[in-house]
Amino acid sequence: MTDVTATDDTAALRARLDALEAENARLRAGSPPPAPPSEKAHGNRWRAFLSALCIVIATILVPVSIVAAWARVELVDETRFVETFAPLAEDPQVQALVADQVTTAIEDSLDLEGLTNDLFDGIQQLDLPPRALAALDLLRAPATQGLQNLVDTTVTRLVQSDAFADVWETALRASHKSLAAVAAGGTSGGAVVISDTGEVGIQLGPIIEEVKKRLVDRGIGFAESIPVIDKTIVVAQSDALTVVGTVYNLAVAAGWWTPIIALVLFLAGILIARRRSTAVLGTGIGIALGAGILAIALGIGGSVLALSAPNLGVPAGALASMYEQITAAMRDTAIVLTLLGVVIAVIAWMSGRWRGATAARNGVASVNAGLRGAALKRGIDTGRFGTWLYAQRILVRIVLGALAILWLMLLRPLSVGEVFLVLIVWLIVWWVFELLQRRPDEAAAAAADLEIDVAEADAVDEEAGDAATAVLEPLNDTEVIPDATDAATDVAAASGSKKKGS
Repeated sequence: MTDVTATDDTAALRARLDALEAENARLRAGSPPPAPPSEKAHGNRWRAFLSALCIVIATILVPVSIVAAWARVELVDETRFVETFAPLAEDPQVQALVADQVTTAIEDSLDLEGLTNDLFDGIQQLDLPPRALAALDLLRAPATQGLQNLVDTTVTRLVQSDAFADVWETALRASHKSLAAVAAGGTSGGAVVISDTGEVGIQLGPIIEEVKKRLVDRGIGFAESIPVIDKTIVVAQSDALTVVGTVYNLAVAAGWWTPIIALVLFLAGILIARRRSTAVLGTGIGIALGAGILAIALGIGGSVLALSAPNLGVPAGALASMYEQITAAMRDTAIVLTLLGVVIAVIAWMSGRWRGATAARNGVASVNAGLRGAALKRGIDTGRFGTWLYAQRILVRIVLGALAILWLMLLRPLSVGEVFLVLIVWLIVWWVFELLQRRPDEAAAAAADLEIDVAEADAVDEEAGDAATAVLEPLNDTEVIPDATDAATDVAAASGSKKKGS
């Protein structure tokens, strides 16, 4: 009987083994064979190469994108062009430069000293006493100086008034139209002009006309003699500016596309990479590197331009104010992107498998777990909301990151302080959502700890009750000693009974 049972078990096992082998064969037939290790490694190398190539090209495009976007906004949009250069009319350095150049141009065109001498020579032709003629000679120099002071005061008051700002803005709008004409092969004009040799200058003609009008209105007759003056203050010179038409047309065509191409390449590099955290780290470093190089280059350009101020015949302060006004938006954008790249790189490093990153994550997780555990022991439980936060933690992090990026986009143009504000708020909100999570393992551990605490409390109460009982039992077992009188009575009664018996 035993042999028959063993035979049946062996047959069943063989049948089961045959079925498993058949199933295994079917699965192998339906799926491709595993790739050899060498082919898999070869594919990984190609993915790594393509990912690195995309990130490197995108890094090169970062400074190009910043400049292209700036050119698209500043050169093509007339309103932004005026907003960029209009504040120069209120800069004291620029006002002093314009006032000095306008005064010099008017005095050179009028020859105030010659006009004064002609006037006094005509007076001397009159039949005047010798003492009067001598007095006239003494008045020649003060009269010339007075006319010069009158012109200088009128010009200074003009460039410091709101009227100058209005004249400047009107001229700027004409300059923008001229810039578009240069792009089409025409010539430039207005307040800011660009010559065929690459010189950038401020045209004084409209300002001199306004000074002439004011002098005439004040009854200064010689102002009528001020001719039409075509004078330009050269504030910079660069051979690259001769291709302003090409730059303008490129800004129109590629101003918005270049940043998008750079962003797409960064995303492609991340998606192609085998290790996404490494690709994100490279993306952050690339953004910081590309934008940082542009910020440094703009700073060096300002220093070089300041050194060339004497050659241009322009005060260094005025030249620095103009350069700052032109490049401020590009520099701020470059600094902001540098900080943003550093933040992305740090977050990617924290999310990676590196030993330091793992230790940092474990430290943060330990602190968060301790805080959540302490809250659970005190009865603070987020319930279903905390369970949902834990289950959808990846989605929550993505949404928080997207909201932070949207906030940054709404704050344009960005500043360094605004980037730090967004970063700090994002970190605080992320940390709060991490603390609000209700993780199953921590909840179970907290429940177990609570049960242990309750059991220990019950045990302590039971031990306290046993101790109290042990103290009271000896008192219950102690015999009560009768009163001395009752004892004496009992002894006397016993003695009397003995005597009667005898």
